[in-house]
Amino acid sequence: MPMQDEIRDIPTGQIIAPWVILRAVNRASVDYLELRDSIAAVGFINSICVRPSPRKPGMMEVVEGLHRHTVACELKRPTMPCIVKHGLTDEDVLAIQIQGNSIRPETTPLEYAKQIRKIMQALSAQRGADVSIAEVSNVIHKSTVWISQQLGLLRLLPSVQKVLTRGEIPLASAYALTRIVPARQCHFLDLARTMESKDFVPLVASWVKRYKEAVRQGKLDVFYEVEFSPQPHLRWLREVLGEYERRAVAVSTLIKNNCQTPLEGWCLALQWALHLDPESVNEQRGRVVERSRIHTLIREAENDNENDNENDNE
Repeated sequence: MPMQDEIRDIPTGQIIAPWVILRAVNRASVDYLELRDSIAAVGFINSICVRPSPRKPGMMEVVEGLHRHTVACELKRPTMPCIVKHGLTDEDVLAIQIQGNSIRPETTPLEYAKQIRKIMQALSAQRGADVSIAEVSNVIHKSTVWISQQLGLLRLLPSVQKVLTRGEIPLASAYALTRIVPARQCHFLDLARTMESKDFVPLVASWVKRYKEAVRQGKLDVFYEVEFSPQPHLRWLREVLGEYERRAVAVSTLIKNNCQTPLEGWCLALQWALHLDPESVNEQRGRVVERSRIHTLIREAENDNENDNENDNE
């Protein structure tokens, strides 16, 4: 009858590396350094898997958990929590290593973001004050840049978040989309799907730069412009008759539009009657831009409400 698995702490010095390594440990990688910092701060959360070494009697050989074992050796941890499996062959070890690395589900960036937000909310409630990203970094042992990037994904429209979760856009492009105001994200979504990140990210950076400059100069209307074509419509009869009798705007309109010939004056008069003179066209354009701005603000408010509802349901 095969021996049952054991769960016990084993001296770190009694544990050796596996006889074959599926994925080498890179001690200079960010992932390794963050793992080391986490174990140094809170200790081990999960046990590693070991077996009695068939090559070195009295020693235990790592089956799964080489990175944690490497950290334990570096930090000089006296013991490690282990699951001891008896009777494993070399082929069994290989199979376990492959299975463990292939079926491990990847946490999505949005799942990380939502969890970080919950941590921040819990810490804020505990301390009675807002917490900074630097403070969260100390808690979860991830860089402030990484945390900011993940939290930024929560600024994406819900529809864009779904596209990211389905893997239809690269993560780097999603990070770039977070810099765009929500009302304009959908305009860039098709480009994010079809362009490589190395081309899409500079494109967004250029747009953001122009947007910020427009905000600074008070010329944000250019970003709310839609396709515009002036619509001819006759002025009221009493308005035309009043101008015929008093010529209230005739002289100023002719001068303002620099009419040099009778034909130019005649054409301008027809344009004025049809609301197609430059001043009337500008008024039409202004009304279209204002409607576009209002509709955009309404969409932004609806998107914010949708995000709030999703947050309440989490």
